[in-house]
Amino acid sequence: MVYFLSHKNEETYSYGMKALDGDIDKIQPIDLSRDEGVRIWATYAYRGRAFEADHIPTCIELEGPKRKITDIYGGFGLFVDEKFKAAVERLEPGIHQFFPVEFVWKDGSHAAHRFWFVPCSRLDTVDRQMTTFEFRNLWHLKGDKTKHLVFSRSQIGDHHVWIDKFIAAPTPAISETLKAKLDAAGVTGAHYQHFPETD
Repeated sequence: MVYFLSHKNEETYSYGMKALDGDIDKIQPIDLSRDEGVRIWATYAYRGRAFEADHIPTCIELEGPKRKITDIYGGFGLFVDEKFKAAVERLEPGIHQFFPVEFVWKDGSHAAHRFWFVPCSRLDTVDRQMTTFEFRNLWHLKGDKTKHLVFSRSQIGDHHVWIDKFIAAPTPAISETLKAKLDAAGVTGAHYQHFPETD
């Protein structure tokens, strides 16, 4: 089984956030070269490539009332806690990026320490024979609930976190092994969407 990982927002409202340093608009992948997958833009969107560190913020202000911040929190990307980082690093040491960020409230008081998580593996992992979505240079997954997305275990190999380079608007994909470690660590705030694998 493969899982798409996102933030499960159970807050009453969708509150915004504001970077207090760095420059969000200047964040981009280190490598902008083209391949056959989704185009690599000069943006902080996940594309499976490492980010330049120069403009990553270190302090982000959260809007809304003071509240408990889940271990995984959504915003410009996925912000994760030390438990998440440790689980990923045990399986894939030194592959992905974790930029330390402090969340603060509007009055400047501390809210939480998190890491801006950047998946840095860009793979082709969809089983093209078993997947019933139409492939038109990319996989467009919205709009038809009768279609099925199926991953290939042999194409995934030993990877545990990745971005599939042929999925439009990609979400980080994780292995069943990593999900089990996150569950065992009690990581909160995760939303998982599961998909089958072929051998």
